[in-house]
Amino acid sequence: MLHLNVPASHEGFWTSFFRKTRWLILGALAPETVLLASGGQWASAKRSLADMRELGSKEWTLVHGFYADSGGFLLQTLDSSPFPVTAKQIHYLVKEKYMAIPDISEKEIFDKSKADQFTKTIACLQTGWFVTECIARAIQRLPISPLELSTCAIILCTVAVYFFWLYKPLNVTTPTTLTIDCSMATILVRAGTEAEKPFWNTPMDFVEPPTVYTFGNWPSLAKYWGPYRKPFVRIPNDRNPQLYGIRQRAAYSLVVVFFSTISFAEWYFDFPSPTERLVWRTACIIAEASLFVHAIAEAVSHHAPPHDYTYIEGYKLRWPANMAFFVPATTYFLARMALVAVALSSLRSLPAESYVNLQWSTFIPHL
Repeated sequence: MLHLNVPASHEGFWTSFFRKTRWLILGALAPETVLLASGGQWASAKRSLADMRELGSKEWTLVHGFYADSGGFLLQTLDSSPFPVTAKQIHYLVKEKYMAIPDISEKEIFDKSKADQFTKTIACLQTGWFVTECIARAIQRLPISPLELSTCAIILCTVAVYFFWLYKPLNVTTPTTLTIDCSMATILVRAGTEAEKPFWNTPMDFVEPPTVYTFGNWPSLAKYWGPYRKPFVRIPNDRNPQLYGIRQRAAYSLVVVFFSTISFAEWYFDFPSPTERLVWRTACIIAEASLFVHAIAEAVSHHAPPHDYTYIEGYKLRWPANMAFFVPATTYFLARMALVAVALSSLRSLPAESYVNLQWSTFIPHL
């Protein structure tokens, strides 16, 4: 259940369909990227909540933060067409007295959503049942196919993503317009030298720079991935994660490590051929080694991390130091592709025990 940002008003069904398809494929092949994106959005919503509390607002919630960062609010000034503003940019406008806190309740925002927290919880329970069956098969010493194990690993990331997106509205298509009695030119002049540079995303870039989006760090690639109209007519989905605090970074790292390590459980699986067994074992080792190298690079680069930790920054943008990021990332991705390929190819010749049904009476008497 992908929680993508609000589409632009001119985008039709097929544009949204292909965008969702791309993210669905990305989530199936590399769910860690979706996990990283959702974690970054959650951290940004948490920051917006703290910022609004400093202004004395009790009405602003995590839902408002997610709604703003997904493009739910469009700013309409006296001299510009509407463009999306993020939670941090709204905080600036409220702090500088250009506008009041948006008068929209959490209930009204969720009314735009195509799923509530109850629906998301049920979806998690449904995926959890599959994991329960796999655990039960292991207890009864029945084989678990590589595809089933890979699915369990994806479910691990999915549950974490659901946690991060629990308060994010799903499939909102109509944003809320915020009209202010002030021109954009006035806002830029009063902002001073910070607003003198030409904008890349929107005129409010001086509050939150373009690098807040991953591909904003590589402008030459941005036109192939995100919105290309300026100012933005929608907010991209590739928000550059800005995690703060060691607990958030450790929680994300643990999920990724568990996701990668679970593949070792099939080390002695009866693969259809020795070649596939070798490919599976080699891919497991390469994936784990790539994560280890990446962790060392992160530790060296951020030995004295600031309060806000931005994932795409520093050494990742400098040649040749960025090879410490791109090489492990490439080898990890190739290892993941190999694991997926072997998981699918193994279906042609599974052990006979793989088709044996679970005996639930072993666990629940009189069932």
